[in-house]
Formats: sequence, C-alpha cells, structure tokens
Amino acid sequence: MKVISLAPSNTEILYAIGAEDDIVATTSLCSYPEEALEKPSIGGWTNPKIERIIEFDPDMILASDDLQDEAVEKIQEKGFPVHQVKPHSIEEVFESIIEIGEVVDRKEEAEKLVEEMKNDLEGLKFEGSPRIYCEEWMDPPMASGNWIPGLIEKAGGEPFLEDGERSREFEIDELKKFDPEYIFMNICGAGDALSTQELEKRSDWQSISAVDNEEVYVVDDSLLNRPSPRLIEGLEKMIEKVNSG
Repeated sequence: MKVISLAPSNTEILYAIGAEDDIVATTSLCSYPEEALEKPSIGGWTNPKIERIIEFDPDMILASDDLQDEAVEKIQEKGFPVHQVKPHSIEEVFESIIEIGEVVDRKEEAEKLVEEMKNDLEGLKFEGSPRIYCEEWMDPPMASGNWIPGLIEKAGGEPFLEDGERSREFEIDELKKFDPEYIFMNICGAGDALSTQELEKRSDWQSISAVDNEEVYVVDDSLLNRPSPRLIEGLEKMIEKVNSG
C-alpha cells in the first residue's frame, strides 16, 4: 500500500506500528523518527502541494486534526481516498492509533502499541496532586488543551483545562484563581529551544505560584502537541521536573 502521511503524528504512528515501508511521502514537518526525514515531502501539513500528491498516486492519504479539513477537501476533489483522524482527548488519541492501524492493515500492532502506552501511563505519577498549566502559544497566551489535560489527570495532576477541551485563550484572572504550582511551555514549533524568561517577565503573572517559586519549565512541543506515542515521553519530562522538587 502506498501511503502519504499528512501529519507528523500520523508519521510517528506509522513507524511505531511497523508500516514505515508503506510511506511514500510525508510533510515538511514530519521530523521523527530521524528516518522520516528521508521521505519525500509534499509540503506543509495545512497546505500540501496537490501536484506532488498526484505524482505519488497514493492508495491512501492519512490526515489529522480539524485544521486539515480544507486540505482534505481539495485532495478528495482529485479522487484520492483520505482517512482523517481528529483526536481531541487522550482516549481519542488511543482510538486514532488503532484506526490508523486498521487502515494500513496493522491493527494488531496498533492495539499492542496502545496497550503499551496505557501500561506505561499506569506507572507514571506525580507526587501529590500538583496544579499544572501548560502553554502552547505565547502571543497571545494560549493554554494547552486537547489530550494534554487528560495526560496530566492520568498521572494524578490537576490540569488548567479539561481533557478534550480545545486549546484556548483565557482571562488572567481565571489563571490566577487556578494558581498553578507548575508551568510547562510546549510552544508550537519552538521545540525545547526556548527561554522561560519569556513568560517570567510578564508583569501580571508575578503573583502566580509557579512564577513566584520559579517552577516554570520548557518541554519540546513535539512531545506533547502531537497525538502520537511520544506523549508518554512528554509526560515523563513533566513528572521528572515536578517530582524532583
């Protein structure tokens, strides 16, 4: 089967379930695993080059997230089959992995992967029940939603948003009332090359416990913002910081 992956998360899932040889092309953002960088690119994940897709003549195109709706519509107009997953909660992430496995005839491998992820989650726990705020965008500040709150909850933490709630802006008074003890910056596209000073210098955030106590940390956004198997690693990074305090 010739498959084009339109999202970094889908690419990671395909590799994790042993379907990497089916991939004929990915997007310019598909950076993991390292071998994925050797695959041909069809452009950005929201604006793929249709002419490139036509060249590869894929049997299936795998899309992800509501942000790809417009791209999916254009591709389907050309007659190509598209399977789009749209996970918003942690349970939907698990379901999307199995869906992708079914599409590429790797259901058993996908089910095993999900089982391993769930088992790993069982062994990951925060000390106490820390209040945690995650930020995925800085200007304006946007709280990380979707599956990230669910990850935090499963590890015994208290997230700022609810599992499945979309990432969003908020009023500062809402955050002050929540008063997070820990802040994690998983800024889209920044990786881990970010300084916490960008957040700490916000004048109206100085009374927040996490800022006052210097409990502000950076986590590579690819470990938390992608609905992929590496979410476990992202959670491990957060637990390491919280539990070492």
